[in-house]
Amino acid sequence: MGKLQVQNTRPPDAAASLHLAALLQSCGRAGDIRRGRALHAYLLLSGAATASTFLANHLITMYSHCADAASAVRVFSAVPRPNPVSWTTLVSGLAQNAMHRDALAAFAAMRRADVAPTQFALSSAARAAAALSAPRPGAQLHCVGVRIGFDNDLFVASSLAGMYSKCGLLDEACRVFDQMPHKDAVAWTSMIDGYAKNGNLKAAAVVFRDMKCEGLVAADQHVFCCALSASGGLKDGWLGRSLHCCIIKAGFELETVVRNALVDMYAKSGDLENASRAVKIDPGGWNVVSGTSLIDGYIETDCVEEALETYTELQRQGVEPNEFTFSSMIKGCAMQALLEQGAQLHAHVIKKSLIWDSFVVSTLVDMYGKCGLISLSINLFNETEYPTEIAWNALINVYAQHGHGGEAIQAFDRMTSSGIRPNHITFVSLLTACSHAGLVDEGLNYFYSMKDAHGIEPKDEHYSCIIDMYARAGRLDEAEQFISEMPIKPNAYGWCSLLGACRMQGNKELGQVAAQNLMKLEPHNTGIHVSLSGIYASLGQWEDVKAVRKLMRDSRIKKLPGFSWVDCNKKTHVFGSEDWSHPQQEQIYKKLEELSERIKEEGYVPDTSSLPLNIEDSAKERLLHYHSERIAVAFALISMPATKPIIVKKNLRICVDCHSALKLISKERGSRKMERKVKQTRGWFKPETKVPDQAPNIFVMWCGGWIRGTRLDMEGVLPGALVLCARC
Repeated sequence: MGKLQVQNTRPPDAAASLHLAALLQSCGRAGDIRRGRALHAYLLLSGAATASTFLANHLITMYSHCADAASAVRVFSAVPRPNPVSWTTLVSGLAQNAMHRDALAAFAAMRRADVAPTQFALSSAARAAAALSAPRPGAQLHCVGVRIGFDNDLFVASSLAGMYSKCGLLDEACRVFDQMPHKDAVAWTSMIDGYAKNGNLKAAAVVFRDMKCEGLVAADQHVFCCALSASGGLKDGWLGRSLHCCIIKAGFELETVVRNALVDMYAKSGDLENASRAVKIDPGGWNVVSGTSLIDGYIETDCVEEALETYTELQRQGVEPNEFTFSSMIKGCAMQALLEQGAQLHAHVIKKSLIWDSFVVSTLVDMYGKCGLISLSINLFNETEYPTEIAWNALINVYAQHGHGGEAIQAFDRMTSSGIRPNHITFVSLLTACSHAGLVDEGLNYFYSMKDAHGIEPKDEHYSCIIDMYARAGRLDEAEQFISEMPIKPNAYGWCSLLGACRMQGNKELGQVAAQNLMKLEPHNTGIHVSLSGIYASLGQWEDVKAVRKLMRDSRIKKLPGFSWVDCNKKTHVFGSEDWSHPQQEQIYKKLEELSERIKEEGYVPDTSSLPLNIEDSAKERLLHYHSERIAVAFALISMPATKPIIVKKNLRICVDCHSALKLISKERGSRKMERKVKQTRGWFKPETKVPDQAPNIFVMWCGGWIRGTRLDMEGVLPGALVLCARC
């Protein structure tokens, strides 16, 4: 468009008006606000801006498309007699520019001006109500639509259904949807998206199937993404693969958003092979969203090495990781106590300036805690300026893992006093801390305050924490009474805690009840039979021990062999009980004998109660002496630097005797005063840090999760709960 020259001030004729309207539309579509303002100036000088409502409406539209809503409102205010199109243009323009409250106010002003709203104005207002999650104005808009006969209009009904679904009112959305005589892609998408975002994933999948059965509507990218999200949440691999076929047929497989949704769906379904293939569909298609989804899938399936390889591939592809990538990677390092890799990721986080992200900080706090370095977890948390509920939960959980019940309670009080509301995860960690520290009365007070003071309905995991709390304290009668009064049935963890306590207390009757209930929930859990055998052995009922073993043989149930492994010099060394296969076995067993002598001087007395065997105590002591975790610790002591923490991982829980022995080994090693220098990083670490006297530095954990060890922690009971912390 060249320079505009004003030759007269008369309003343009019809042909000129159409030409100017076309120019304004062109400016709006191109987002060319400079030329649009030039046209506006011309119309002001010619008098057409106020004289022609037609051109004024196009000006409002142009400014709305150019994201200048303030100018659009000024143009509207200058129109002497705005018509329904003027009002519709204003309402839709404000909604397009995310000025949703103003859009609803404009619609209300339109009604007060006694101007009948068009279906487009009503739809725009409904979308504004949806964006604000305001169901009351949305319902009022619905009433207006019914009164003026627009409730069956496809455009209006789709917007109303979307509004109700985004506000979480799925029943109302479904009624609007069912009353529609014809349904388009927008309506179907609104329902699928609404169900998926409100957690009703099965309904979302059903709606998608119904849509395909109709055979009238071609699905677009957004529909497929919503359906894939629902499929991933359901972990429905069959539905996901069917969706993938539909996506290929529709030609959307190379679309970035669809491919990202495909990767996420396969990863959440546990199909990492297809997830990896989906990432590589487009050779240049690596991006941070698909890469992070793949990493998260590997982490959830405990394939940490593959996650590390994917992270390296992302960097090789030039893709910058974001806070979600780091959170997933650090979570994986925490699961397997990969301290060195976690520390390297910490350095990357600092380099990328993501250290203050709440998710990243929380996973770092958790990672250092699970690697036994509780002081680093606390320091990192204290450096967080505005900790969120996620960070507070991580800190309380670290205290719980290490048995610091008093500190966990103090952290909870600080959390609530700072205005952060606890959630159900907070109380799981808090009750666990009370359980491991023997704070039964305090734990009960917090349990009963959940609903009364915080409005949180206790779930099965909270009830299980109380059962565990009573069990660890040896108060089995109260635990049994609590179970009988529970509104729900105990889960596997609750029964397992009770079974472990019965083994320690020698309570045969209650132990059999716990074992029977646990067998119904986990029929393939070999630890149940081992614990039962332990109860009978503690009572000297060797015939019952033989009967349990015969039952295991007849049922083809085998006790899992115990293994321990430790990472040293970028290599993993695996040890079994009485393992003589290691090349350094002579030095290892020499060190083991030396350690045995030292801890006896510290007061170590073998505890053979955890071995349900009818043999001499001397033979039991020999078996305990060569348990895999002790061999792993002895190897680490002769192979690793003295100042480096020793992290031993196991596939089974540790026995009571090894728990005591390793605490004494840790104490004996820590009694030698050590000093180390730590590189100062952003003022977090203090230089010239001294390790205090008797600093424990041996840490043993079950490879999948953990709880601080107490006298109730024993081999075979509840694989999946955590083993030992030698930092007691």
